[in-house]
Amino acid sequence: MRRVIGLAIVVLAAASVAHAQDRPTLLISDCEDAALWTGGEASTEHVTEGGNSIRWRLADERHELRIGEIPHDWSEYNALSFDLYSEKATDSPFWLLLPSENAEQEGPDYYSIRLRLDFEGGRHYLLPFDEIGKARSPLGWHAIEHFRLHSAWAPETQVDPEAVVYVDNIKLERFDDTGPRMTDREFFAALDLDRPELAAVGEAVDAGDFEAAKVSWAAYLRERREPRWKEMWYERPEPVPADRANTGTADLALEHKFRWQRGEFFLGDDIDWSQNQMTEGESATVEWNANLNRHGIFSTLAQAYWRTGEDKYAGKLVELWTDWIEDAPVLMNASGNSPYHWAWETLNAAVRTSNSWPRSLFTTLDSPSWTDDAILMVTKSFAEHAAHLVKHPSHGNWLTAESTGLYYTGVLFPEFRDASAWRETGLRRLYEQMEVEVYPDGLEYELALGYGLWVLRNYSDVLDFALLSNMRDELPADWLDRIEAMYDYVLYASMPNGYVPGLNDSGNAERGNYMARAAKYFPDRTDFAWAASGGARGEAPSDSARAFDYSGHYVMRTGWQPDDLFLLMDAGPFGSGHQHEDKLTLVLYALGRMHLVDAGNHMYDKSRWRRYVLSTRGHNTVRVDGLDQHRRGMRETYILDFPFEPLGNPWASGEHFDFVQGAYERGYGDENQVRVRHERSVLFVKPQYWLVVDRMTPEDAAEHRYEALFHLDADEATVGEDLSVSSVTGEGQSRLQITPLPTDGLGVAVVKGVEEEPVQGWSYAMIGRKGAIPTAVYSLAGAGEQTMAYVLMPLAADAQSPIERVEQIDAGEGVVAGQIVLRDGSQHLFALQSAPGEMRFGGFASDAQVAFVELTAGGEVGRSFVFGGEELRPTP
Repeated sequence: MRRVIGLAIVVLAAASVAHAQDRPTLLISDCEDAALWTGGEASTEHVTEGGNSIRWRLADERHELRIGEIPHDWSEYNALSFDLYSEKATDSPFWLLLPSENAEQEGPDYYSIRLRLDFEGGRHYLLPFDEIGKARSPLGWHAIEHFRLHSAWAPETQVDPEAVVYVDNIKLERFDDTGPRMTDREFFAALDLDRPELAAVGEAVDAGDFEAAKVSWAAYLRERREPRWKEMWYERPEPVPADRANTGTADLALEHKFRWQRGEFFLGDDIDWSQNQMTEGESATVEWNANLNRHGIFSTLAQAYWRTGEDKYAGKLVELWTDWIEDAPVLMNASGNSPYHWAWETLNAAVRTSNSWPRSLFTTLDSPSWTDDAILMVTKSFAEHAAHLVKHPSHGNWLTAESTGLYYTGVLFPEFRDASAWRETGLRRLYEQMEVEVYPDGLEYELALGYGLWVLRNYSDVLDFALLSNMRDELPADWLDRIEAMYDYVLYASMPNGYVPGLNDSGNAERGNYMARAAKYFPDRTDFAWAASGGARGEAPSDSARAFDYSGHYVMRTGWQPDDLFLLMDAGPFGSGHQHEDKLTLVLYALGRMHLVDAGNHMYDKSRWRRYVLSTRGHNTVRVDGLDQHRRGMRETYILDFPFEPLGNPWASGEHFDFVQGAYERGYGDENQVRVRHERSVLFVKPQYWLVVDRMTPEDAAEHRYEALFHLDADEATVGEDLSVSSVTGEGQSRLQITPLPTDGLGVAVVKGVEEEPVQGWSYAMIGRKGAIPTAVYSLAGAGEQTMAYVLMPLAADAQSPIERVEQIDAGEGVVAGQIVLRDGSQHLFALQSAPGEMRFGGFASDAQVAFVELTAGGEVGRSFVFGGEELRPTP
């Protein structure tokens, strides 16, 4: 790891030296006169030029070092440089602040960058202006007020008293900022020229003939067969004629047209890779530019060449690729993540190195368009990518993706001296992520399925790539053991149609490809074999219900066939990213189709649709006083503390009943100002219906209005006299009936396709379609504890509801109780109490928290259920 970082520093320093003689500079301060400075003192130690430097103790009372007597117009330059000597590697942060006050804007306006004393000794900083962030709206580089270093700019910064630095030789510079930064000399020094296969390259380097070394390197790369990518140019099938079916998107790319999100965008004759054509209005999003710079357009051109053999596609690929490298020199100091940098955001770099770049290079390398210069340029950039990813690890699924790209680069280019360090670093980070990023129940801690599956694919891809490259021995022996639970989640959270509910910023995902991999990795798992084969092999899972008690997902089902019933309740943490305000939401599938869905996901933009899918009103849970849940910004709600412990939500599963209970108690509104605890209990009375009870307990004595939402995957919905809501679906399709427990003041409305704020009655989560859907909104107002209860009854096509009526039973304060009268004469009695004690309901008594009794048409006691107690008895 140290060698990789060292390489990056050497590269950047050498690049600076290479241009030092032929670029203009402007002295900001020679640091000779301490009287010009606020903070700091003159010192004759650690001087770069002249007789003095400025010594600054970061823990001084001002926490700043500043000079205002400087040239103020910096507009003719593109970088700031200075020398800094650190007495000790304290890892202390410090900030460079360059005020440029804009009188037309409120608040201070300035440029800034955060640096860190993670070194002992001297360091030369070269800070390109485009790596320096800005706060609010600085007037411009022509109006810089002063040069300022600050040691406690971020709130609550603890300044190390041993952090002491010496500053000298502050200059402005203007240099040719094109890529790659790595010179030919640095590139060949980075190769292990002692490898026998690089003998010709080494001989040319020893002779000082870098042109010949370049030719030999390119020839070697074209001729080698190992290591390999998943598809190699020499394995290309017989070409087929180009047509729109297999080259349509590539043909657009030939014209510099970028296809994204069903739109086509002209990038210009000379592509500006930093551009973003979605910056205005509701659709404004950085994702447009991020996707451009992840280079799917490269993969598109490479695949067209793969299919057709026509060199125009490879030619355009090489042209765009080398153009991008020239336009995107690797960042010298910043990660590119915050503020966002179009080229070097680490996730963009990770996607390129783990997918689009190796795929595009190794499927087209036989093209005559791959000149020696182009091959050298691209392989230099691979090395710069690896150094960047080593230097700037992030977290979550980003770190997993970064580590995967780093590992791939180390495998594909073992000729670099640091290749083994790249592999080791990538694998070590991935292995650590398996423990700290993935809950023991198998879901990645962002709790968004799409991102969890992406993480799983990374782990699995690395394993497959190690096997392909005969490097399985470099992976930890328990690699498979650590990802088995992730495949378990995919299977046991999946609906009877084979899709896994998405939740948060994810859509539903089909389990088939994941189960195929799982069956390959775990040949003894008959349940994986069953799912992978569509039931042709293996055995269906023996258990139907599953509590994922770290993620907080609770699954109830009758079985595994397409007509079985399924419900998932989310009673888990908020998630570490991609969160929706949706605690206690429900997803329901039954009798061949989905019935309860949520709003799904939407592009990460500024639109009302994005606000809708993030909000509580886009989910099947409860709102209070027209306000949403609010956990965003409350980091203690994001993920479980490590080492992880189960949530311990009440849960029981048996032959006839499943039960779960969860609670949301963080408040409603942007400031969590409405303090109401929402407790949701779900009892599955197999194989017919679910009983859902919502108990809302406010902290104050004021009246509150509650809205329970049910988003129906249906065409329309009707409301009955008993306030039941029935979905209207297509011919031959099953339906869902929601029948509430009658409560004074209870109301219901069905809302569909509202486009103005607040948006309501839409979903992006339905299978095979998206659009306006009916949403049942049950409402109740009152002071003190309030309860709403509903029976969710799936109905086969054209079937009559078995429910005759639902009635409330008077069971005393703190108890919600009712009876469900069925058309066959049977009755189902239920009761839930909020405090320990004995409750009496419908001729029965129980000390349980939850109790249920089935009475046959003849009045005999049938099935029964208790939770949180032991006794259930008839009363006189």
